[in-house]
Amino acid sequence: MEQGLESIQAMNGQTERRGLERNLGNTLALGFFQVFLVFLPIAVPFFQSKGLDMQQVFLLQAIFGAVVMITEVPSGYAADLLGRKPTLVVGAFIAGIGHTLLVFADGFLGLALFEIALGVSASLISGTDLALLYDSEAALERPEEEQRKVVGRLYGIRTTSEAASAVLCSVLLLWSMDTVIYVQAAVGWIPLLLAVRLVEPPVVRLEQTGHLENIGRICRHMMQDSVVLRLTFLALCFWSLTTFYAVWLIQQLWQDQGIELGLFGYLWALLTAVAAVGGRWAHVVEARIGTSAVLVLMGILPALGYLGLDLLGPVGAFLASASFFLARGVGLVVLRDALNRRVPGSFRATANSLASFGFRGAFVLTGPVVGHGLDLWGMSTMLWLLAGATLVIFAGIILPLVAAARAHRVMAGAA
Repeated sequence: MEQGLESIQAMNGQTERRGLERNLGNTLALGFFQVFLVFLPIAVPFFQSKGLDMQQVFLLQAIFGAVVMITEVPSGYAADLLGRKPTLVVGAFIAGIGHTLLVFADGFLGLALFEIALGVSASLISGTDLALLYDSEAALERPEEEQRKVVGRLYGIRTTSEAASAVLCSVLLLWSMDTVIYVQAAVGWIPLLLAVRLVEPPVVRLEQTGHLENIGRICRHMMQDSVVLRLTFLALCFWSLTTFYAVWLIQQLWQDQGIELGLFGYLWALLTAVAAVGGRWAHVVEARIGTSAVLVLMGILPALGYLGLDLLGPVGAFLASASFFLARGVGLVVLRDALNRRVPGSFRATANSLASFGFRGAFVLTGPVVGHGLDLWGMSTMLWLLAGATLVIFAGIILPLVAAARAHRVMAGAA
């Protein structure tokens, strides 16, 4: 009898391990299709075709950011409290609904409903998928070096998805813009099919009482545990803005330069391929040139990019655009890995959500201002202002992070 029970337990253990091993492939596939946004390369022209101006385009993104900001921390906390898989399943289901709404969107209100659905979905999935990957790798007792690679793999697969979807966008435009939207609506349901295949990794859950105390403890850990962790968190909140604005300005710039709409997808694919390569090899680059050099490069490149967009012609401006995507690919992987290695698994999803909350909150406050400034002062003035703001963030957050990282290495070496 005892041997029979032991045999069943062993079989259950093997089944659980195989499920955890499949989590890597399934989560990466979910990440691929979550951001398989076929319409993204023509998002600005599509929104404008529905009667929106650039101020309203940025307002839409601010609405998306506000929804994510409001739901980000509760969703990450729910993932730590109730489990990673249930949170991802609900998020994937809402994503499917959101992409379907895009088919029927007409005017600002309809597009706002689409952004709201996507915002709720993004808050549920963002950070939870990364936490599930880290927890699965830890449960499988993989070496720390292997665990660190999951950030680069997830970012790489997402940006590869953006590149592939951008190429598909240009192909579908041979028919019509509506065809792009119909395909987007269909693809939007694939993440749900992948989420239900995931296996919940074993992890210490947060207590289901004292929720405010839990949140307070997590925030104190993020801001007081170490200078490196605090500055890493702030960099994810504010430095990320320096590359994010470029995403919405580049398409407008291409239109101003007279580039054909059918080429947008191919150009976007090349740029996202740059981000994918940067994310995939971020840790290799970090090992070769050092963390400090990586941080300095990712802090300066966006400023150079904004100046290049204004001062250079179409070809030079495209090369300048690549600087944003390279900085984003390398920078986000390095920063998110630094964050996730410094927080316990019991509240890893909440920590990721707090970083996203900070970023979205900063965009909600500044996005409409940038959009209004663009309509009021024009592209050239706005690019110079953003270059200046980028340098302020570089001096105020990135350089102190470089100094803190060096001090930490010195202390670790002395110990």
